[in-house]
Amino acid sequence: MLSMKKSKSIHYQLDAASANAHLLHVTCRISDPDAAGQVVSLPSWIPGSYLIREFARHIVWLKAECNGQSVAVEKLDKASWRCAPVNGELLISYEVYAFDLSVRGAYFDSQRLFFNGTSVFLQVAGQEARSCVVDIRPPKGDSYKKWGVATALPRLDAPKHGFGSYRAENYDELIDHPVEIGDFDHIEFKANGVPHQLVIAGRHNADLKRLAKDMKKICEAQIDFFGGDAPFESYVFLVLAVGDGYGGLEHRASTALICSRDDLPRKRSEEHTSELQS
Repeated sequence: MLSMKKSKSIHYQLDAASANAHLLHVTCRISDPDAAGQVVSLPSWIPGSYLIREFARHIVWLKAECNGQSVAVEKLDKASWRCAPVNGELLISYEVYAFDLSVRGAYFDSQRLFFNGTSVFLQVAGQEARSCVVDIRPPKGDSYKKWGVATALPRLDAPKHGFGSYRAENYDELIDHPVEIGDFDHIEFKANGVPHQLVIAGRHNADLKRLAKDMKKICEAQIDFFGGDAPFESYVFLVLAVGDGYGGLEHRASTALICSRDDLPRKRSEEHTSELQS
């Protein structure tokens, strides 16, 4: 885990505000905003799916402050805002309606939380190359005690599968790492020596060991096909098992997937396994 100088990073904090209302609360701290007035925006598209999605339409409200004082905000168009010039750190707060079950958006209910950075992290105009720090906060309540975090986004001080701080070298990297949060199942394997992880959210009865064994072969074949050296230090498959559905979106070190739970290889009962072996 690496450290980053706070003054040079854009800092985000994400709180699961309300599962029933599907709301995420996000703050963005900018240490040295544009003296002429800071412009921020959300992308209209997501890496890997190049259609206009208009993610900004899910922002319920947005406000800004500096040194505890309210800052005027002007909406420039459907995806961008300009904050009035300030002398000091600019804090922007906003809420996102997260009710998109696809692999492209953000979703939050009492069972799981999933998001892509394009849906929740404002882009700071003129500072896209700056490093980013994201503090992911756990939902409040006993029913969320078993929830963990799965993502290829590099950890800063967060424990493995834990809440805490994550990092990105710049905004482009920040929005290219989807995040799965909940009481998920997971298994790890190595392909050509590179750690891979399979995470499954949703109700299922999948044989994780068989899946890992099969996927190891597939991943190694793909890595070998493209020269034998993986272009990442680790990789994460984020899978949502549903009754009927499918979808997938590839990212730089992970993939977000939706599949029918019936399409996953099932665990065999001990009795059935004994019959097959006899």
